[in-house]
Amino acid sequence: MKGLKTYLTFLHRNKLFTVVNVAGLSISLMFVLLIADMVTRQLSVDKNLKDTDRISVFASENTAAGHYLLGEKLQSRYPEIEEWCAYTGNFGIQTSINENPTQIRTLVARKNFFQFFGYKLAEGNPAQVLVDDHSIVLSRSCANRLFGNEAALGKVLELNTPDSKGSGNQKFTVTGIMEDIENSLIKESTEAIIPYENINELNPTISLTDGEMGNATSALVFFRTVKGSDLNTKAKDALSYLKDCWWIYNRGIFKKVQFVPYNQFYFHTETPSGSTEINQYSFRMVVLFLVTGIIILFMAIFNYVNMSIAQTTYRAKEMATRKLLGSSRSDIFWRMIGESSIMTVIAFILGFLLAKAAEPIAMDLLGVKLDLTGDLSFMTCLSYLLLIVLLSFISGFVPATILSNYNPLDVVKGHFRRKTKAVYLRVLNIVQDGLTIAMLSCAFYLSVQIHRILNEPLGYSYGNILCLTPAADQETLLTFRNEVQKLPFVKRISFAQGTPIDGGNNNTMVVTVKGAPKNMSFQTFKVDSAFIDMYQIQIYEDRKMPFDKNNWFISESASKALGGVTDYVNDERGRSFSIAGLFRDFHIRSVMSEQHPLRLQILPADKIYPWSILVEVQDGDLATYSKQITDLYSTLTENAPFSSSWYKDQIINQYSDIISMNKLISIFTCAALIISLLGLTAMSIYFIAQRKRDIAIRKTFGSSSRNEMLQLMKFSFSSLLISLIIAIPLMAFGIHTIDKIVSYDSDFPWWVPPTAFAVITLISLGSVYLISRKAVRENPVNNIKTE
Repeated sequence: MKGLKTYLTFLHRNKLFTVVNVAGLSISLMFVLLIADMVTRQLSVDKNLKDTDRISVFASENTAAGHYLLGEKLQSRYPEIEEWCAYTGNFGIQTSINENPTQIRTLVARKNFFQFFGYKLAEGNPAQVLVDDHSIVLSRSCANRLFGNEAALGKVLELNTPDSKGSGNQKFTVTGIMEDIENSLIKESTEAIIPYENINELNPTISLTDGEMGNATSALVFFRTVKGSDLNTKAKDALSYLKDCWWIYNRGIFKKVQFVPYNQFYFHTETPSGSTEINQYSFRMVVLFLVTGIIILFMAIFNYVNMSIAQTTYRAKEMATRKLLGSSRSDIFWRMIGESSIMTVIAFILGFLLAKAAEPIAMDLLGVKLDLTGDLSFMTCLSYLLLIVLLSFISGFVPATILSNYNPLDVVKGHFRRKTKAVYLRVLNIVQDGLTIAMLSCAFYLSVQIHRILNEPLGYSYGNILCLTPAADQETLLTFRNEVQKLPFVKRISFAQGTPIDGGNNNTMVVTVKGAPKNMSFQTFKVDSAFIDMYQIQIYEDRKMPFDKNNWFISESASKALGGVTDYVNDERGRSFSIAGLFRDFHIRSVMSEQHPLRLQILPADKIYPWSILVEVQDGDLATYSKQITDLYSTLTENAPFSSSWYKDQIINQYSDIISMNKLISIFTCAALIISLLGLTAMSIYFIAQRKRDIAIRKTFGSSSRNEMLQLMKFSFSSLLISLIIAIPLMAFGIHTIDKIVSYDSDFPWWVPPTAFAVITLISLGSVYLISRKAVRENPVNNIKTE
């Protein structure tokens, strides 16, 4: 207790030392705890599902998706396939609560879904819940939202499963309640599951009777094999088989068959799903954030070590006295380790509280769910304890070694200050500078790439466009169209099946080009004439053909790919479309996305049941305009659920992942800069304390304050130059990782590394100048008398 009191007295007397170290360790531990929870969750996705070691996902070379009927075909061919399952979604289906419209997010799955995966049911029999075509399983939270405290089993829901004209209702009976989906491939927003037999009502392009499997990427198809088997050994045979029976392989659009192990699929972002919304995450992002968090933590540890060494002079007499009174070297060593553990425990508690407070912000930036308190378990607490022990030992080892190894007589005689060199401090500071330069370079580089991406010409223009989802039948939507145009601030309204940001619909066909078959993967848009004006699509050849479902405008790149075909295009099935004109290419989705030949079909608005209702307004009070439009829409659709967003926000949302990553790296870099600056401060204070007597002697013999300042600046700058040995390889690794995540070809901005180095140099030398200014100006007599 007496020793603890002595240490607390030391901390009280050295408030700067205490605040800087507790703050540095706490902030770094906040980052580490958040990243650790993120990494742990990412590595344990669907850990509670059964037989995942025997389940694989069907995929081509770049898409993890197939057709529902594929499961049956492959199971009948390969006896090692024990069972298969498939699902698609996430559909927003309208229903009502006490006559108030609401929407539930619904997954459409094969009837063996719960038996196959083992998702936990709170109520219901896994083998029976989806047997009936009109059965529905609700999540616990959805059941509570729909029925409150009433028992949900057996209740009947009327779901609006719209056909192509926007109408259609079916009744479903609640046969089971499942636990809310969490930390799974399936989206957490999923509230209900219905049998796949209803898919034709939700998406007419997908049908269980379509033997040709037309919508080729409409479902995720899973196979469970017998123990010890690997479907990838049959990939070549499967490829040969599918070339004979499936158009997408027969035409050479897909060229590879692979079966991705379920346990690897979450990180298999090179094969994203087709039309099925699932959770996937970049493993490179996980590694990037993990490495960054560890770097931040070690910088804080270095900072603690630096500050502790800087204080060793002031602790030396205390430790010398203890040695003279009988304390051994090991007693001093472990005493210092114990003091380090006290500091670490305090910092850990504060870091955990900070991490919990920052959890919502971190979830938004990382794009994943976090739950520090919910994820606490025996193993988690044990890991935290081991982390505290490890940090305590690492942080306290160097100061403890220095103080325990010196002869107490050296301290009493005043030799300790002269014998203790700044080697430790300089090495640690060099490491800190190197890490900070590398992180700042990566932050600059990513910012430049994002700026380039956001300013890349899209090939089309847009103004203030409010996008609404359809929430009624065609007649009601046309009424809204007429009424909204009466608002004075509305410029135009468009009905569209597809916008540039969502990419429209894919239509792949084999066409004849110069007498030879050729695959053409068109992205198609069915729009009205207002759409052309709204997005300023550049039609440079218009043949003035009448509105017709077989007349299409094609993009400039499509015309070139067709080899100069000018009148009409025939596909292998004998179907054709006429070329109504040509327009300039424009980007679909994001500038990082794969671009396709484009087709536009221009029809009257009353011939289009829209996927998006687009309302363009004048400049002005956009919030007020949006409210008036959505209020009118809600009134006409009788408060049916819908979503609305500004098109410019949809554009930004396409890049939300990389923008969030940039914000995170910027935050990490700022933290690294602060910690590095504190470490530099510690080194400067200690270095100046070590050399005050030398400075005084040189000044006595004629040296000036300016010369002494330059010597200190030279010492600091030389450390920065040495730190490039660490910075350059780390910088290269970070930029390479960013390029893998952000797929955008551009010239490397050569000025980024020099600018990062210049910023760190400016901060470092400025800090040294401010800290040492007083020391070099002191009367040399004062410091000659010091020792």
